[in-house]
Amino acid sequence: MKNTKPAMKQIALIFSFLLTTGLCLGQENHLKPARDFSRYEGVLKEYYDNLFLLLYTGFSQKPYARYTSKPSFSQEYAFSVEMIEGKCFILSNSLSENYWYAKDKKSVRMDTSKIEINQDLYLKIGELFDLLLKQTKVPERKFKKGPNGEVYEIETIVFDGTVYYFTITGKDGKTESGETSSPGKNSVFGRLVKICDELHSLEFESPLILKEIDLLVSDLKQ
Repeated sequence: MKNTKPAMKQIALIFSFLLTTGLCLGQENHLKPARDFSRYEGVLKEYYDNLFLLLYTGFSQKPYARYTSKPSFSQEYAFSVEMIEGKCFILSNSLSENYWYAKDKKSVRMDTSKIEINQDLYLKIGELFDLLLKQTKVPERKFKKGPNGEVYEIETIVFDGTVYYFTITGKDGKTESGETSSPGKNSVFGRLVKICDELHSLEFESPLILKEIDLLVSDLKQ
């Protein structure tokens, strides 16, 4: 019988490396370009198409600043900062349960609410999101040599966590999106997620969150 232990050990080592890499993702001070969901096929394409169609109900097709949180197991949620009839709003949407694990996806509800904000906060959120997308970087491709000289490309995989997407509409009219995954609580991106979650909750004090965004923008520029 062929000895499979070396192969299994190799797989375990690669899995461990990928898991470690996945857990470290998001510690950088820049986003990476968001994945192109239109390239998916079959079940995954159907899942993402239907998820975002539901989650972005009522949102502008040309987002000024849109934030999306996609946890592995809990419900997905998003907000969109928009100008409606000359007034500034945050539109906040949340699904009733995790869309992937829902037994009956047609029964998943979308809860929505909105709040009017002042122009200062509207512009400051726009400044933050513009900066995030300008600083987006394509991750460096990494490779690992196997025991027999074969070369593997190391891919970052998030097995358990939350992926966050940040989207704007560029000057050319095209949407631009970046993403990060499960950043450390006290990291720059951890603070970013905290701010965005506060905005999504619609329970914040404008003067305080303006200060938080100002400080974050300053740190991102360093």
